[in-house]
Amino acid sequence: MYQKPTRPAQIGSVIDDAVRLYRASFRRCAPIALLGALVSAGLDLFVVAFAHNQGMPFNSLESSLLVYQQPPIIALGLLQSVILLALFGALLVTQNAVANAAQPVSFSDAIGVGFTRLGRFVVATVVYTVISVLGCLLIIPGIYIGNIWSVYPAAIFLDDSGGLNSLEISRRLTAGYWWHTATVLGVAVALVLIFAMTADFVAGLIELAGSPGGTAIQSAMQLIGDAADVVVLPMIPAALIALYNDLKLRQVVAR
Repeated sequence: MYQKPTRPAQIGSVIDDAVRLYRASFRRCAPIALLGALVSAGLDLFVVAFAHNQGMPFNSLESSLLVYQQPPIIALGLLQSVILLALFGALLVTQNAVANAAQPVSFSDAIGVGFTRLGRFVVATVVYTVISVLGCLLIIPGIYIGNIWSVYPAAIFLDDSGGLNSLEISRRLTAGYWWHTATVLGVAVALVLIFAMTADFVAGLIELAGSPGGTAIQSAMQLIGDAADVVVLPMIPAALIALYNDLKLRQVVAR
């Protein structure tokens, strides 16, 4: 049973809170995560078929990068990214309802909110990505900026904030809690990577069992990773909500 905290907590407790929220909301998030997995699977199958039809090898890192540089793949990749951003927002909305013990948000309503606020989410994400990447050229500024702006999606989908305003809200909330924020999100990312590596390991076993260059084997390997998305996709939103609520409580206590 999930209960929303009423006071700031230590890092370990915030992580535990994120895990509890993930578990409590998983059944409601599963259809959204499944839709995200299907979107990714559609692109992956297209990539494998495209490489096969163009006679392009797809069995090494170098050859795979060449395939992903093709214009049709780039265009579909951008479309996939936009759709996944909307679904990310839908997951936040769904989990936030669970966190607040509110009336459950239906699948269609969650998807609707995700796409309704997609424009501002895309704007904030582009600004976040560009500034963080430019900052990464100097290493430390990029890491710093990427962290202080990291909870902006929660501001958009939990508090209906504007795109650029969500970045400012994130900056205010994380002020003085840089390491707190970085550690909580770092653990969440680590868990995602563990699941991703597990999926890659299973895909590697499939590759060993068949012809690495075969279309069927390549498709199966891609689908393994996509299937893991059903479990993985709700993880980061749960961590963001737990962290966002904790930072807001800290701001209240500090007043």
